[in-house]
Amino acid sequence: MKKVVKVDNPEYMSIDEMASEFWDNWLLISNSAGGNSGIVRYYCYSNTQELTDLIMEMDKDFDTYGECNLRYVGPGRGGWLGRF
Repeated sequence: MKKVVKVDNPEYMSIDEMASEFWDNWLLISNSAGGNSGIVRYYCYSNTQELTDLIMEMDKDFDTYGECNLRYVGPGRGGWLGRF
């Protein structure tokens, strides 16, 4: 299994929907609306260099991807507690 998984059919989701579907993973989110919603493009169990490389590429195309961020959703592993 790959470290970073590309979401096959990314769709706009609220942060609660993201947590429900991708719990205990790091998410690369595009088209982020103030941190409360966006489109999950990639996810992985660990915050890898590959995720950082991907977000840097997406940041170059703001017209397509808008504001992008990395966020952990889960029980506390990784620094961000995923409290909404």
